[in-house]
Amino acid sequence: MSGWAMLLVVPLLGCLWLWLAADGIGQAWRWRCAGMPALLLAMTPILAVPFAAFAASQALYWSHVAPSWWLLRSERMAFDAALTGGPNPAGIGGIGRGGPRTAFLTVNGMLGAWAGIVHDPTDRMAAARGWNGRVIPPALRRIFPNSETIWCQRLDSHWFHCQFD
Repeated sequence: MSGWAMLLVVPLLGCLWLWLAADGIGQAWRWRCAGMPALLLAMTPILAVPFAAFAASQALYWSHVAPSWWLLRSERMAFDAALTGGPNPAGIGGIGRGGPRTAFLTVNGMLGAWAGIVHDPTDRMAAARGWNGRVIPPALRRIFPNSETIWCQRLDSHWFHCQFD
């Protein structure tokens, strides 16, 4: 999320968390006579804080990029060979081409979304920074057939990790 949405969502989540904590404490107080541990319900929203911090940080973003970076780093010679018609590198589900760009499919979603390691000798994919609602340039939206570029992250010189829908 970006800009104005965060101004609305962050206070809303903060109030929701406080309401959940208060409700958990109230329920625990009412159910203590039934043998329920008093802190069980009160601890649930408190334990959710680290998970919410993880989801809001860049760690979730990098968890998408790191496997592709490691695969490219460990199989670089195989990727270079595949660009010239060699066999697919290990862990690659397929190869797609769009103009001068080549995509190595790494994740294939059930509803058509997919991710891949993209070789772009023109380096134009660097402008596809659509994470958190940023705008993708129109020239980069439909590079590969039947898919729309969501975002890309540079892995190495002309190599990118990209997500498509």
